[in-house]
Amino acid sequence: MDNQKSYQKSELTKSGILLGIGFLFFVFGAVNFFSAAWRPYLHLIEGIGVFLIALGGWKLIQTFRYKKNPEELRKARVESMDERKLWIQYRSGNNAFKAGVTMTYLFLLAVGATEQNLSTDLIWWVLAGIVVLTLFVYIFCLVRYERIY
Repeated sequence: MDNQKSYQKSELTKSGILLGIGFLFFVFGAVNFFSAAWRPYLHLIEGIGVFLIALGGWKLIQTFRYKKNPEELRKARVESMDERKLWIQYRSGNNAFKAGVTMTYLFLLAVGATEQNLSTDLIWWVLAGIVVLTLFVYIFCLVRYERIY
């Protein structure tokens, strides 16, 4: 019982830290008083802040849900240590990492082969696409391995 309370307290602390850092990043990105060199990156910083706020909010909701139902927390902790599930997550993450590194390397080769200046908008879209495709590879592998194993 004491172990569950310490776990809940640590999760509450983590969610508070994520919310605080996310809020700081959001405000830092939203304020436009920096030099012109920083301006292209302000939306990216703001987006990271929104992501951290969403992640902290999700952890906070989970913490309160588990506080109401401690049995659900115990089941979730046991399930998270399942060897089969951990192996599937490891393999899926490994495949997604390989796909992301390969796409990034190919893009760098293509940029080097063109020997032309590319617009920053195009570069950001390609990088965002690589991130999204890497996530899709991870999800695809999770579903595939769940069916196979």
